[in-house]
Amino acid sequence: MKILIADDDIDAADSLAVLVRVVLDADVCVFYDAESALASAGDYRPDAVVLDINMPGMDGFQTARRLKKDRRLERKPFIAHTAAADDPLVRKIARRVGFKHVISKGDADSVTTLIDLLAEV
Repeated sequence: MKILIADDDIDAADSLAVLVRVVLDADVCVFYDAESALASAGDYRPDAVVLDINMPGMDGFQTARRLKKDRRLERKPFIAHTAAADDPLVRKIARRVGFKHVISKGDADSVTTLIDLLAEV
């Protein structure tokens, strides 16, 4: 299983990557900005994409829209991993953009949920 993670919070991205590698024995590719993720995602061909929404420059919504234009990625599950998960507007936009799930950042239950969702991929 190959998982792409894009999050400008280096500690959050790296911590999540370690968990996914250890718990799911997955190949994880981490990016700390949207532009790097966009440049490499098509060739990496992840089985799932986990994006932070509030990234500087290009946010997670814009990133997902652009990634989904790539035929190799358009049907892959996209998961928003954001501190704004409880915001109804964020959830509405995420659904419209094509995120399959919106998961809150910052607590153990949410990380467990995210790992469980990735295990189903």
